[in-house]
Order: sequence, then C-alpha cells, then structure tokens
Amino acid sequence: MKFYLGTHMPGWLTSAPANVPLFISHRRLAVRGPLPRVDRPWALDSGGFSELNLYGAWRTTPEEYAAAVVRYDRETGHVEWAAPQDWMVEPFMLAKTGLTVAEHQARTVANFGRLTSLWAELSDDECPFMPVLQGWTKVDYLECWNRYEEAGINLADYPLVGLGSVCRRQATEEIGDVIVSLKERDPDIPLHGFGVKLAGLVTYGHLLESADSMAWSFNGRHDARLPGCTAHKNCANCMTYALRWRDKILAACPGDQYASIAGLYSKAARSNP
Repeated sequence: MKFYLGTHMPGWLTSAPANVPLFISHRRLAVRGPLPRVDRPWALDSGGFSELNLYGAWRTTPEEYAAAVVRYDRETGHVEWAAPQDWMVEPFMLAKTGLTVAEHQARTVANFGRLTSLWAELSDDECPFMPVLQGWTKVDYLECWNRYEEAGINLADYPLVGLGSVCRRQATEEIGDVIVSLKERDPDIPLHGFGVKLAGLVTYGHLLESADSMAWSFNGRHDARLPGCTAHKNCANCMTYALRWRDKILAACPGDQYASIAGLYSKAARSNP
C-alpha cells in the first residue's frame, strides 16, 4: 500500500523528503502563484469535503478545476493523480445539500466524465483524474459502480479508483465490509482510501492500493510541541511531527499483503486509536 501524507503546506512539495508521497488540496494550491518544478510523487485532493461541508455545493466549475489541474501538472512536472469533484454522501452532507445518495452518485459520475473530456481538450498528457465510488452502504457503492458502467466508464481501465465517504466514519468494520464486497466483484480493483484511520489501515490496508491521511495535523494541534519545536505554538503544520507520525503509521500496517479476508477484523479490536 502506498501512503500519501496529507498536508495543506504547498511548500512541502520542495522541502519534504523526496521519497514521501504528498496529498495536497486544490483549495491550497489555487491561491498560489506558479508552482515549482518538483521530482517527487504527489497527488491532488479536489477539496470536495470542504466545499460541500462549507457551501452545500461546488462553487468551482469543472472547466475551472480542469484548467487548474492542467496548470499544476505542467508547472510541477507531473501530478500522479487527481481526485474529481465528487459528492460525498455522509448523512450530515446530504442534509447540507438537500440531495439523495443517488443524486450525489449521479453528479459524481457525471463530473468524472466531464473532467476527462475537458482534459482531452486542454492537454496531450495522460489524464490524471481518477473515478471515485461514493456510497454509504455496500449496496450503495456497488450501485455507484453500476452507474459508471451505464455511463460507459470501465473502472478496470484506471490505475486507481477512489473509495469515498469513509474518512468521517467511526465503524472500521463497515468500511472493511464495503471493501470486501468491491473486491468480490473485482479482486483486482485498485482502491484508494481517502482519510483512512489507523485502525482501518491496520485492518484492511493490505486490500488497498493506496491511502492518504492528514490526521497528524489535528493531533499536532492538541499534543504538546515536540522538543526543539520553538518556532511555532503547536505542531499542526510541523514537518518533523508529520514525518514521525507517518513512520508510526507505516510501522503499524501489516507487512503481510496476503492476510486472509477471513481475519479481516481481528486486529481492529486490539488497535483502535
């Protein structure tokens, strides 16, 4: 599993260790001038959770977002992949938008199709947008998969497929159940887990192609500053804190990539921070 360290500090593109994949939000990059050329793995978060949570809708048009991603890709040299402008389906998010799970899924699929079409018009480079499955129950996620197929989009054609609406869930078992159901449909589907918690990574990380998290920033804001960190009042934006947290995450993940699905939940009961 490839783990992307989430950060809202664009400067880390050049200052973080080159072997640490980063996950940075469009909301942070959009207000920046030209970005530096970098030789490092990084991926783009569309900022969808914040957009819908704050405004109940997307304020950025697909045309604006696609143009921005083209700029990021050209300026930095390469964006490994970019999240689309998907629509999360947590119950509190539906309350903000006033829409249903089905409507959020339809908009997610339509946006992905629109972004890929726009990319073909704007750039000759390989399209970085990845499809995202949205749902609340495992049946929802499978139905979202069906929606992609109905739109003529074969998920097997993409190197990564996002698993949405999981970062705010507290029940690790629910997410594991969803992942297993998707793997039963296609054992080779390369899933990316957005904002997966440590308990989840320990439990089903071996079933994910990649994952991201910036939970370290919340912890760093409330934990005591690290010894020697005198330049800031807390470690919410501290690279030293973030890298130490990342090391703990990687050390806690199982090394056996062939762990049985039958024992999927066995570690969660013993490690649930």
